[in-house]
Amino acid sequence: MKKLVVICLLAIAAVGCKPISYYEPKFEIGMTEKSFKESNKKAELVSSNGDGTKIYRTITNTWIPRPEPYSFFYFYQGKLMKFIKSERGDDYKFI
Repeated sequence: MKKLVVICLLAIAAVGCKPISYYEPKFEIGMTEKSFKESNKKAELVSSNGDGTKIYRTITNTWIPRPEPYSFFYFYQGKLMKFIKSERGDDYKFI
């Protein structure tokens, strides 16, 4: 009987020890805006200028606080040109 209890407790502990998963953006400098949006469904458009510049933002959500949870992706005429991580959600305005 003790063996059965120990096995059950080990099984419960093993199920409860899954790794923490969180959202990490998938990107590559030079990729198109269309392929970026397809692979990053959670990306939100935060800025769009008339000269063909668009800025997307993603937020990394985890149980453990991260020092730079915001990622900004700068597109110029449909191509990813720059990527920046930040600790504030409105830093795209100042860069």
